[in-house]
Amino acid sequence: MHESIRFGTVRGIAIGCNWSVVAVAAILAWGLADGFLPQEAPGYRVHEYWLVGVGGMLLFFGALLAHELGHSLVAMRRGVAVDSITLWLFGGVARLRGEARTPGAELAIAVAGPAVSLTGALGFGAAAVALDGRGPDLVVAALAWLAVLNAVLVVFNLAPAAPLDGGRVLHALVWGATHDHDRATRVATTAGRYFGYLLIGVGVALLVNGDIGGAWIALIGWFVIAAAGAEATHALLMSALAGIRVRDVMTPDPVTVPAGTTVDTVVEHLLVSRHWSSFPVVDDAGTTVGLLTLRRVRDVPPQDRARVHASDIATPLARTPVVGPDESLADVLRHSDPDAPGDGRMLVFDTDRLVGIVSPTDVNRALRQVTLSGTGRERPR
Repeated sequence: MHESIRFGTVRGIAIGCNWSVVAVAAILAWGLADGFLPQEAPGYRVHEYWLVGVGGMLLFFGALLAHELGHSLVAMRRGVAVDSITLWLFGGVARLRGEARTPGAELAIAVAGPAVSLTGALGFGAAAVALDGRGPDLVVAALAWLAVLNAVLVVFNLAPAAPLDGGRVLHALVWGATHDHDRATRVATTAGRYFGYLLIGVGVALLVNGDIGGAWIALIGWFVIAAAGAEATHALLMSALAGIRVRDVMTPDPVTVPAGTTVDTVVEHLLVSRHWSSFPVVDDAGTTVGLLTLRRVRDVPPQDRARVHASDIATPLARTPVVGPDESLADVLRHSDPDAPGDGRMLVFDTDRLVGIVSPTDVNRALRQVTLSGTGRERPR
């Protein structure tokens, strides 16, 4: 669900939408203006139905955005950074950097979105009641529609099945009761798969009875099953890496590049001859100041490589993922940001001393070894 259109930022969170929202928005506006509103509030002009229909559609997507902002703002208060919120075909998704570190934090983040939607349902409902008999029936009908839709959003999202909010609640509760994160994931994702199959069954039954809306329900069910399966796979990978420390997989004592080294020298003497793709950059005192990767070297035009230095294009140390050698590899990956600078690399420091580097290749090697051994408790060799 990639962002196609960027609207702006809220509290540093990028807000955007996927192209699929355009189609959903058109269908919603058309359904309101040409179906629901004329039926519930007859006697208005066509352009009035469309004006209120488009307004109702925009308010609905605003409610979806508020739902995701609820998750995001609570996540930030609980120490989980949030990169973006993207509205798409099935609603909205907040992209968090890693996971909550405690069951309590996960529970708070999970219920924040439905709490916002419930507030919206009550607010729209109260407005509809207040205007009933005092304002235009057209507006009252649209407000009632928004109230019902937000209430449905609350009920659906609180279904105890991953990846829905209710699945996060279930995960947090099982995690808190058993102190076993992986077991909680298995419970939540299994519930997610069964719930997805139930939705597909309901959708097919509706289609058989001539209700085209069943196709949408079945499609949602398919998405729930796929997302639950992806989470289960992620949990298996994390379980496989249990007991493995960063020092077990890192490349120790990596070759460093002086900050003043030109890019053409890096290409000729390191990238080509040694076939490595990343190098810590050090200053004249030998202090690590950044990380130089192959992608950043490639971004420099060949004609400029003789005058551009490693320090000019390296990712500064302050923005480079840094871990300790005795940290759990599973925990590091669980709470890492896949889009962090460094192209998936992490520098390993023992206090203030650089002792190694971890690359995606190192992690994949560890996964292959624990898969072959059948356990994540053995140290890879």
